[in-house]
Amino acid sequence: MPGRRPLTRRTLLAGAGALLAGCATSATAGPGATAPPDRLVTLGGAAAGLALLLGPTQVGTASFLSADPLLDAIARIQETPVADVSDAGGEIDLERLARLAPDLLVGFDTPPPDRALSSLAPLHAVPRTGDVDTDCRALAAGMGGADRVQHVLADVHARAAETAARLRGGRAPTVSVLSPGLDGASLYALGTATPAGAVIAELDLPRPGAQRSQTDPAQPFVPISAERFTEHDADLVLLLTGPTANPAFLREQPLWRRLGAVRDGRVVEVDAMRWASMSCLLGSCWVLDDLASLLLHGVAPVLGAASPAGLTRLRGYRSRSTP
Repeated sequence: MPGRRPLTRRTLLAGAGALLAGCATSATAGPGATAPPDRLVTLGGAAAGLALLLGPTQVGTASFLSADPLLDAIARIQETPVADVSDAGGEIDLERLARLAPDLLVGFDTPPPDRALSSLAPLHAVPRTGDVDTDCRALAAGMGGADRVQHVLADVHARAAETAARLRGGRAPTVSVLSPGLDGASLYALGTATPAGAVIAELDLPRPGAQRSQTDPAQPFVPISAERFTEHDADLVLLLTGPTANPAFLREQPLWRRLGAVRDGRVVEVDAMRWASMSCLLGSCWVLDDLASLLLHGVAPVLGAASPAGLTRLRGYRSRSTP
């Protein structure tokens, strides 16, 4: 299409240093020094979820998905539209982004740098370390939310400690966390670089032996070959489902059907988008509430950010996190 300039996710999230020549702002500001933006565009689910928690209005986000319930949820909660500036193929529509007239872009950086955005808005791009606290503090500094994110992080860790103490009062089940791949034909175990793995570790819940060493932030999703499915059996199998995770193929896998959790109905579906999004504080809150409800009260996890239960949960998070 004439006049349309797509940018890949890689080039869009390129180093902030290359952009500062034309727009010197939040990427060099100290923690807490940046005022909240009026027309924020977030670059990815972790930044979008954090902005939803902390309060800045988002006019756009780059979801990089063909269907993302979080966009609908953000629009309903902030009561203003939010546009997806990405294509399903992992590209940014620069023309669509420009029409939003953003005053700030926030997300994780990915080299090499690209100067294409310098005429649109300042870019606050930070490295992704895989540690949710570090990454969310860095993102929040660009949104004017440095103080608020500290409050949210402290609240999450305090609630995790309380939940862990209550779980220690009884016999904690072994927990296996598995996700179908994007191809709908593969299976992965989730490591501690995901909200699922990190929160389960913080709660000190035991996992199957095959999942106990998955702490490398560079490998959040560890592939499992079909012949090793039975190594991932547990008292409770938490199976990610959603737009990016379709478990239908597992029904045809003989070794999957041999899992004790499958035979005895101890497989529980959880929201793939919230449980698997790396460096996502919203995901940490969601996983913690799902596990506390399930293990302490026998209440099923909430599926779908834009579902009635999901919206209620997200509004509660936002009200606790914003002035």
